[in-house]
Amino acid sequence: MVQIRVMTDDRERGERVVEILLPLLQACTALQAGEPTRLSHRGGGLRLVLDVQPNEGPASVRLEREDTPARPPRSPGRRRALPRGTG
Repeated sequence: MVQIRVMTDDRERGERVVEILLPLLQACTALQAGEPTRLSHRGGGLRLVLDVQPNEGPASVRLEREDTPARPPRSPGRRRALPRGTG
């Protein structure tokens, strides 16, 4: 079992780190993170333990095709006129 521990005597600073860390871990597709467990701290600080493990499953990516709209046909009036011959 692999664990990440956040331990500090400054509870507010520890909470701020956890606020930043958890979304990063949850967004990482290479890791699976469990729910954090808060442990008691005698001095009123913060002790948090989080189980993590590599994501062994195949990474799946879903792509959806968006067809681009077809170009409207060019109107014949947009062509440049050819110079008239002198004859």
